[in-house]
Amino acid sequence: MRTIFQLIVTALLFSFCSDNIKNHNAQIVVEDGTQTDTPSIQMSDRQMDRKIDEAEEPKYPDLVGNWVGYFERDDDQSREDKTLYVDEGFVWTRENKINISIDQIKNGTVTGRSIVAGNDRPFKGTMRITDEGNHHFSLKEPGDHRYDGEFNFTIIDGRLQGTWTAYQDIDIKKRKYDLEKRSFRYNPDVNLERSKQYVNWNESLETIERVEMDENEFEEWIAQEFATATDLIYTINASNTNLTKSQVENLKRGDLTIIRNTIYARHGYSYKNRPLRVFFDAQSWYIPVHTDIKSDFTDLEKENIELLLRYEKNASEYYDSFGRG
Repeated sequence: MRTIFQLIVTALLFSFCSDNIKNHNAQIVVEDGTQTDTPSIQMSDRQMDRKIDEAEEPKYPDLVGNWVGYFERDDDQSREDKTLYVDEGFVWTRENKINISIDQIKNGTVTGRSIVAGNDRPFKGTMRITDEGNHHFSLKEPGDHRYDGEFNFTIIDGRLQGTWTAYQDIDIKKRKYDLEKRSFRYNPDVNLERSKQYVNWNESLETIERVEMDENEFEEWIAQEFATATDLIYTINASNTNLTKSQVENLKRGDLTIIRNTIYARHGYSYKNRPLRVFFDAQSWYIPVHTDIKSDFTDLEKENIELLLRYEKNASEYYDSFGRG
């Protein structure tokens, strides 16, 4: 049902959000690291690294690997509320799924990477054993990127818990996390779960209605609907099915966008685009592992991506409302 609320309330609400919601001309989001027109190579550097790593028996096998969970703001350190409100039915508190990949521990020196919000950053530091017998890590990112910082965490009873502090004075300078160890494996058969709805808050439609509140007294109310997807995204798998023109030609743009990006999510792509990131972070199987997956697509996926993009550029958008019914 259409959501209606007063214009003045809307203005006040969105003035407190860090992200303004505006009407935009529809744009196709194709992030760096997902293009399919890059010439194929026999073996990528990352694939070579994987083979080298697999050939060596890692020390501290219980510690080395992917630690995955939510990278949340530390409310005790936040200077202001950066929550994004998209009407009453969709709220994002600026948490992102993070993968702290501990790649090597040797003589107390630790190397690895943090993958979150479309950034893949190396870190290096030290590990020590606490008096309680737990492993404590102090790890630093290089500092040549706006969102670099320092990780301090302890692994206790199979959980990696700690904080991260940014070097620069950014919006959310300190974050916390409680992660579990996860193994990443590409699975073309994994499908989307009905978790968080896809809402592209960068694209919306607004209509203004003149409502008579009392005799000869009128107020202008605004109705706002946001670009979304339909339930068809849960039924179409573009990683294991050769899609045809008849399957995609009548799909809405949001459906095409999500079906295409689910290919990327299966390969562990880390999204910069916020609406996409919020949607895929909520998938229990999704692990951000890479920011460049161009060399990882199967031939079937490449064909489907090209088909989806061709129709996505000209598809009509699907808009929906949230909150009140």
